[in-house]
Amino acid sequence: MSIVVFGASGNIGGNIRKEALSRGLRVTAVTNSSALEAEPNLTALTADLADTEAVAKIVSGHDAVISAYSPGLRKHSADEAAELIRRAHESLFEGVKLGGVKRIILVGGVGSLEASPGVDVVDSDFYPADHKAHTLRNREIVRALKRGEYDLDWTYVSPPLEIKAGERTGKFRLGEDQLLRDAEGNSRISEADFAVAILDELEQGRFVRRRFTAAY
Repeated sequence: MSIVVFGASGNIGGNIRKEALSRGLRVTAVTNSSALEAEPNLTALTADLADTEAVAKIVSGHDAVISAYSPGLRKHSADEAAELIRRAHESLFEGVKLGGVKRIILVGGVGSLEASPGVDVVDSDFYPADHKAHTLRNREIVRALKRGEYDLDWTYVSPPLEIKAGERTGKFRLGEDQLLRDAEGNSRISEADFAVAILDELEQGRFVRRRFTAAY
């Protein structure tokens, strides 16, 4: 299988890239500016996700696309990040269609998961107010996908509340629209195991045109 990974140098995207290569996939890794070390089966490119024509050219001839795009929340205000997310995803969806690829997996945010019946994480009293603007934009993306606004075989993946570097265990739980917590109330997963869940979905297709989440 030949795939494109956008955001391939980030914490999550980098783990997706490594997991895909470990499974023998051919990976075109796309970053904004970061140089990647040469590896077998890896093609490294630099491109702007907001450039629709560049996206179409890159994805053409591949079997699937995985996007772990992030605007860099430390570099931008929440409103700026929200606008960058909007522009990048509009370009991504159009570019993937123009490039003739149907299968796309999007790494989104935790905010659109349901924290309690009828209350999303972003609307809960524990969610940081300064993260809401870009989180609401991410929620609108998954809602638009569910409404069928994009004719793509999409999967939207939401992380738990806590995701950071850690061990690859291959052991975790899967859910759909509800936030997953363990017996102690924690909602967490390692970046390595999150990548395992994403590549498992690419190979198995259990959540096509649906959202899923993974946590311990």
